[in-house]
Amino acid sequence: MATLTLTLAALATSAVPGLVAVAVRPHHTSGDAFAAAILTTPDDEIIVSVPRTQQAETTQSASTLGLAALTDGARAELPFAVPRSLGMTRAGATRAVATTYLQGSRFDVSDLSADAILIDSIAESLAAIHSLPRSVAQQGGLVERSARDQRLLVTRIVDRAQATRYLPETVHARWTEALEAAELWDFEPRMVHGSFNADALLIDDDRIVGVLDWSGLSVGDPASDVSWLFEAGDDVFDAVMGRYAKRSGVGESATMRSRASFYHELEIAKWLLHGVDTHDAEVIDDAVAMLDRLVDRLSLLDGPVPSRDALGEAAAMDLLTQTPTVTDRLSDTAAFEALDEDRMFGFDTDFIEPLTAEDADAAEAAQSQSAAEQAAHDEQPTEPHDEMLTAPLSDDELPRSQRS
Repeated sequence: MATLTLTLAALATSAVPGLVAVAVRPHHTSGDAFAAAILTTPDDEIIVSVPRTQQAETTQSASTLGLAALTDGARAELPFAVPRSLGMTRAGATRAVATTYLQGSRFDVSDLSADAILIDSIAESLAAIHSLPRSVAQQGGLVERSARDQRLLVTRIVDRAQATRYLPETVHARWTEALEAAELWDFEPRMVHGSFNADALLIDDDRIVGVLDWSGLSVGDPASDVSWLFEAGDDVFDAVMGRYAKRSGVGESATMRSRASFYHELEIAKWLLHGVDTHDAEVIDDAVAMLDRLVDRLSLLDGPVPSRDALGEAAAMDLLTQTPTVTDRLSDTAAFEALDEDRMFGFDTDFIEPLTAEDADAAEAAQSQSAAEQAAHDEQPTEPHDEMLTAPLSDDELPRSQRS
């Protein structure tokens, strides 16, 4: 470790001409992504870092570009300190970058509460970043995404997650529904930090005094900078957004809240894709477990409809008195035909005159005679009796081949 620290110190002196270091110590909060050391100079402290992975190198390059875009004028609008790039040098196949070192403590987002003093400082910092002019991105060569670009970017992430076959159908349907909601993506792009979360914040005396990791500085969706607050709970998110709305002057937005919640869930998809891309089974299993918990939470939100108590006699009678009268909307003709059984079954008796007594007796006699004839007919065999069919044939009547 001592050898690595001295090597980093040597790289720092190479990156920053004229640097005089009086002390050096390892920096462990960078995690496994970077090898870092802090050098003490007569005037200040600087930090030198070397990426250990390709992803870390990409992040370092983007952060250097973001810091360069933050001019003195832009930095003056921010209520916190921002690191300054001091120089860089080659370090084997990668590079070493030296920046000013910012003092401050870290905090865990799970420790935040809705009434914490830090809530106001978080809202102030977010509003200040989002109020920076878009010219910062334009002059600094940073990414500028429209609302449509942001929607397409998120769609690609969802599609890639679905292609892994690890994404539950319930979650995929929920995310697809959010992507198809046009009103959700009707927002004004602003300058965003892009990586704003507890890991990037330095605090002192319940205030944010420094913000790190400017690799995501760009024009985009401001909801992406507040999604991490859901880790502390809905009440913390609402507390921050209430103060943010007053400071930014944009008012509270339900669609911004919905997008932030969507981005928060989408972090699981990004973690899953990271595991798939690096062929890390442990990361994949962790992401799948997180997706399963998300499904369980969604199931709880979509619980069964609560049962209702049976109505009492008085309530039932009162309900009946409130039953509206149903108006028959049949036309006069349709109503007449519905009641006219003869016409319904094909008999039109509208113009049949009633029978006289004599005609009635004659009709009754004719009906009786017809019934008697029908009964007699029924008693006869189905084939008529014919002697020609039953008498034997003589030899003369037979063909010659059959004569005896």
